[in-house]
Amino acid sequence: MRTYRRHISLVILVSMILSSTSAFAEGGEQMGFTTYYFSDSGDNSVVTTSFTLAKNILEQTLLLIDMELDNVSVPPVTAVTGATRPQRRTGEAFEKSRGQIIVGVQQGIGQDMTVAGNFYRSQEVDYSSNAVITTVTRELFQKNTALTLRGQYNADLVGEITPTGELVNQRKKLLTGFATIAHLLSPTTVLDLNYDIVYSWGFQSDPYRQVRVYALDGTSTMTDELHPGERMRHAGTLRLSQMISSIKASLIGSYRYYTDTWAVHSHTGELRLNKYIINNLILGIDYRYYSQSASYFTQDKYVGAEYLNDGLRTADYKLKTFSSNNFGFTLTLLLRGLASSSSDLEFLENSSIEMMYFRYFNDLDFSADIIQASIKFSI
Repeated sequence: MRTYRRHISLVILVSMILSSTSAFAEGGEQMGFTTYYFSDSGDNSVVTTSFTLAKNILEQTLLLIDMELDNVSVPPVTAVTGATRPQRRTGEAFEKSRGQIIVGVQQGIGQDMTVAGNFYRSQEVDYSSNAVITTVTRELFQKNTALTLRGQYNADLVGEITPTGELVNQRKKLLTGFATIAHLLSPTTVLDLNYDIVYSWGFQSDPYRQVRVYALDGTSTMTDELHPGERMRHAGTLRLSQMISSIKASLIGSYRYYTDTWAVHSHTGELRLNKYIINNLILGIDYRYYSQSASYFTQDKYVGAEYLNDGLRTADYKLKTFSSNNFGFTLTLLLRGLASSSSDLEFLENSSIEMMYFRYFNDLDFSADIIQASIKFSI
């Protein structure tokens, strides 16, 4: 929590800086600062700070910058946790930082089309990722429909911190394609259809997870998990958003189907209600149900010498058959009320404070209470 208090102090300082530079937001330019705190009942915690900037550099041309810093804390292995971590010093909490930057340019073409190109870099002590992203957005049918196409290529290094403190890297690459259509069915109803495809190859396992392999005489040996070297994923999502003006609320329902070449198939249904309680205070209530099948190489128990060699094996619970429930609520305070009360606070017009609580549980005998708090400044 000491780290979180330092971030709160930083937010206050940045808000003072933003208040003196509000003229910078003219002409469609935007600048935002967000910090949030995440914690679950397994003592895993994350503190994230991010800064975003969109600045006009030419007519219809925006320079885009996004920077993010995460501080992650994973408890000793004696604690209940779903996170993976190095085997070195397992009796101590494991802490690490992750830095991320996205730099890009967005170009408008006419009144109905934009093209954007971005470079992404993420770095932490035992994982790094580089990506190039291209996005095309086109508005159609008198701006009642928006079509977005995105392509992305990632080149990652999956690292392992060995018990001796050395870092061993292995390569993983991904190609991603994404398409979405958002259509205005009525002045208060929006339909979204999404499809994404991901092809990954290279090192697909978690270097810190190990599998217990049994011999025919009942003895056992721990060995690294071994996943296939390729994976193709497909997912389609349908989302319907309905504004209910009479009660100052919105209702959002969605369904997602997922399948991949590892024989994992999943269904996700989600329902969310957003409701103004009073002016500038929004209550969100969310429920999500998820179910999936197991991968073709998942087993309850691995028996045989072949699993100590090139036999596929996994310790990842996310590749088992299971279902889960996630229920929670969110309180969002819009600071535009403060902004309208004084000219000195006008920089808070698009800013907010948010508190979230979620209860997660699945039929693999795992549950967690999740708390998130965030402060967002945007001008």
